[in-house]
Amino acid sequence: MIEVYAPASIGNFTVGFDALGAALAPIDGTLLGDVVVVSDAEKDEFICTGEYAHKLPSDASENLAYQCLMHFKQHVAPNMTPVKLELKKNLPVGSGLGSSACSVVATFAALDKFADTQLSQVELIELMADFEAIVSGGRHYDNITPCYLGGLQLTGDLIPNKSLTLPVDENWYYVAAFPGFSLNTAKARSVLPKQLSMHDSVEFAQRLSAFSSLLLTQRFDDALSIMQDAIAEPYRAPLIKGFSEAKASLPELGAEIVSISGAGPTLFSLCKTLESAQKCADWLKENYINEQGFCHVCKLDNDGTRQLTA
Repeated sequence: MIEVYAPASIGNFTVGFDALGAALAPIDGTLLGDVVVVSDAEKDEFICTGEYAHKLPSDASENLAYQCLMHFKQHVAPNMTPVKLELKKNLPVGSGLGSSACSVVATFAALDKFADTQLSQVELIELMADFEAIVSGGRHYDNITPCYLGGLQLTGDLIPNKSLTLPVDENWYYVAAFPGFSLNTAKARSVLPKQLSMHDSVEFAQRLSAFSSLLLTQRFDDALSIMQDAIAEPYRAPLIKGFSEAKASLPELGAEIVSISGAGPTLFSLCKTLESAQKCADWLKENYINEQGFCHVCKLDNDGTRQLTA
C-alpha cells in the first residue's frame, strides 16, 4: 500500500500571476491537503472519501483522480496490476487553495511510487499540468509545482525543469482563511481583462523579476515592499464577500500583505511575527469565515508531496 499526501497551495502569490505558488503547512500540524491511497486489488476500484467528498461528482468517471488513474494505466504503466485507489478529499473545491492540483498531484505521485515507474520531475509535472487544465482551463503550474515540490516556486514552461525554488524569510507566517463558500475558477478567470496595456505588462514584468531577484539575494523586506497584485485582485475582489473589509483591517493588526489565494475566495495575509499572524487569524475567524470556513496560521510546506506510509 502507498499513501501519499499533497499540500494546499497559494497560487499567484500576489505578484506572480500564473507563475508563483507557495505550499502551506499549518503550524498546528494539521494536514491541509488531499491524501491518495493506492493498494493491490483483484480489479480496478476507485472510492472517494474525506470531508469534501460529497462536493465531487458521484460518478467515478467524472472524478479527476479516477481519470488520472485511467490515463496512467493506459499510457504510462499499461502492465500495472489492478489497484484500489482512494482519494481522501480533505480540501474544499473551489477554495483557491489548489484543490484540484492536490488531487492530481497526490494521485500521480502515488501511482508513480506504486508502479515504480520512476518518472522524472518534468515528466510528472507535465502529466499533472495536463489534468489540472481540465478544471482550470489551462496548463497553469502555480499550484501544481509548489504542491509537488514544496516551498515557494517560480514556475512555467520557460523555466528549466518547469520550476525554480525561491527562498523566503524564515520568520514569515502565512494566514490562510477560507470563508466557507466556493468561487468557480472559470468565473474568477472570466472577470479578468483579456489584454494588458504596454505599461501594465512592463510593470508586471518588473515587479515579478524584482521580487524574485530580491528574494534570491536575501533582501526580504525590499521584496515585501513591492508585493502588489494589479493583474487579478482588482477584478476578483468584488466577487469575494468581506475581502475589501479584511484588506482594510488586517494591516492594522500587523499584516504586511493581504491578498487573494489563487482564484479565491481564500484570503491570505503575510505577517512577520507569530503574534501578528494570530491577531489576523482571530479577526478573520470573527469577521471573514462562516461555519463552513476555516483559518490556519501557516509556514511554508517545504516537503511538498510525500509518502505517509511505507
